[in-house]
Amino acid sequence: MPRLPSGSTKLALCLTLTLPLSGCATAPSTSAICDGTAQSRTSHAAALAADGGPRSLVTGALLIQQIDAGCNK
Repeated sequence: MPRLPSGSTKLALCLTLTLPLSGCATAPSTSAICDGTAQSRTSHAAALAADGGPRSLVTGALLIQQIDAGCNK
């Protein structure tokens, strides 16, 4: 007859099995993303204007507009 696990083993199993799920529950901080990318977005927009091709100008401008809209809410 198999032995049942002890209380500490059950606790360890429970914590181990729920650990991967807890990583998915936390969302990134919007303000950290917006603040952290502000200068990069400005630099990218300047680079697109200076030497980007027609397609990269359109896609880059759209991307920057979308991020800016999300950050300015």
